[in-house]
Amino acid sequence: MRRECKISCLGIASYCLVTILLTSCGGEDPSGAYSGKIMDWEYEFFEGFLMDDGKECRVELELSHLPSKSLARLSVIHPKEGLVVREGEWTLGDGERVILFMDEKSPNEFFLIKRGARHALQTKKGLFNDDGSSLLLMRNLGRSRKAAFAIDMEFDALGEARVSRDGMNEAWLGDWQRLGDRITVTVKFPTESNLDQQGDSGGETFKYFLSWSKTHSQSLVLEKLVIFRPFLKDDGSKRQSWMSSLIFADQPILRAK
Repeated sequence: MRRECKISCLGIASYCLVTILLTSCGGEDPSGAYSGKIMDWEYEFFEGFLMDDGKECRVELELSHLPSKSLARLSVIHPKEGLVVREGEWTLGDGERVILFMDEKSPNEFFLIKRGARHALQTKKGLFNDDGSSLLLMRNLGRSRKAAFAIDMEFDALGEARVSRDGMNEAWLGDWQRLGDRITVTVKFPTESNLDQQGDSGGETFKYFLSWSKTHSQSLVLEKLVIFRPFLKDDGSKRQSWMSSLIFADQPILRAK
């Protein structure tokens, strides 16, 4: 009898300990509104050189991030032909940036693909140096600039969330969850141009990963942002989404209002 009682007591003690550990590790639920700022690119300047028939051509690419549209400007300085400038717009593509130029020159579609610390500027047929290597551009940090964009998140007890940022006409609606000591906020917004044949929305999904700050009272730390974007085939059917992940080196602090 004493042995059974001892085993039972040990079982209860173990259950209580596990319960306490799970509760303490989970932290507290966010409630109300939190506000902070994210440092992001406002203007990017890339530069590099293309060897064409033994001639070194300087290539400069400028990308602007505006609330209404994202502008692009490509400048090529050829030793014989001189300066050629093309202007257009850019959007996020399938794991790359798609640049479209609104002129009569060909090709009018380029792709900027990140390769480590550099970025490859390519076309569908390819864009190569004389030795067969890709045209690689480096971001000029001195001529590029970042800006602080305000971000606000609001949490309610039912698991719903609202996210608003600079340049947005209205807040994004979504939901939040707490997984251990991490909090995730997921918002999805439709894009009418991406509607498939069944009328299902093909918009982007933003997923924010946050945790409670260890140095700031009643504040959340924004650790990472993951963007999911579905793409459609030529016949309008969906194909697999691609994922873009942004880990914040200087993690933004969102303070309770």
